[in-house]
Amino acid sequence: MEKSYSYIVGMPVVAEGIGKIARVTDVIIDHRNGKVAAFFVNRGKMKIITPMDILFFGQTITIGDHEDIIDAHDIIKVDEIIKGDIRILKNRVETQKGEYLGHVQDYYIDVKGFGLTKILVYKSFLGLFKGTERLISARDIVEIKKGLIVVKNKCAKTYIEEEERVTKLYPDVA
Repeated sequence: MEKSYSYIVGMPVVAEGIGKIARVTDVIIDHRNGKVAAFFVNRGKMKIITPMDILFFGQTITIGDHEDIIDAHDIIKVDEIIKGDIRILKNRVETQKGEYLGHVQDYYIDVKGFGLTKILVYKSFLGLFKGTERLISARDIVEIKKGLIVVKNKCAKTYIEEEERVTKLYPDVA
């Protein structure tokens, strides 16, 4: 099962036998392997829970107790990711040839393996009007860098094919 970033942010974190103790405020993805490194929670500055501390992931995230919420700087890998400031959301998306496809509006993770599964990309016109949205599989991501996600060239072809199909169906719109 997968859940979107926009669904996860704001999700309650509950501790067994205690109840709600926090809310998810952000998701930290390791850009090197596409795995969730941690979830930021609103219980103090720089507090996280790691995927290995999650007992159940459904409409809430269930952890053992409040001690599973730790300081982000205590985990070296998470600290490095935070310092690198490489994010998924709002990143520019281009093909390997440099063709612009849009920006990441949302992304999805597998809640069992905690890996990135796909990104939702959109083009906007003048930064005001949202154009075509498209889902790109994480398997098609070549590289994630600061401010840029590079995807396989075939992703541009599918985008062009979608535009051509819409033009054929609705010639008056083009």
